Order: sequence, then C-alpha cells, then structure tokens
Amino acid sequence: MRAVDDSNPKFAAVIRELLIWKQLPESDLSRLVPRYFLVTDDFRDMEDQGLLTMTFYGDEYVLSLTTYGRLWLEQYTAEQKESDNARL
Repeated sequence: MRAVDDSNPKFAAVIRELLIWKQLPESDLSRLVPRYFLVTDDFRDMEDQGLLTMTFYGDEYVLSLTTYGRLWLEQYTAEQKESDNARL
C-alpha cells in the first residue's frame, strides 16, 4: 500500500488566511493555521506552483496571495462541494 500526500487541504487553509489578511509574515501564517505543521518548504512549494509570493523582509518571509492562488482556491472549493454532493 502506498501513502499519498495530498497537500491541497493545507494549501487551501493557507490561501483562506491570505484572503483575509492580504499578506502575512511566515511565522504569523503558521500560527493562524494550527491544524497543519507548516515549514518554509511548504510555502516554497506553493510559490513554485504560483499560488503565493514570498518576499524576504527583515528576518523572515512575508507571504502574499497571487491571482492564480485565488482562482485555485475557487476551483478547489467547487470540487470539494461537488464531491460532497456526490456522496449524498
């Protein structure tokens, strides 16, 4: 049996917080999403996918949402609703 790592719920939680706050330092964002253990590599993965941008200010990264990140969240949320409705 193979373990599958689905990062989409984690990414969605991060993007939802960035929708509210617009931009946040990495440490603050990690505290706002306590359900997931987030490290810099998680945010780098999201940046590589175009979901957010990372800018180094002072002693840590400040994260900002991209337009593609907003669109990704809309699509992910729609797919989740569809799968929930299909289960009923």
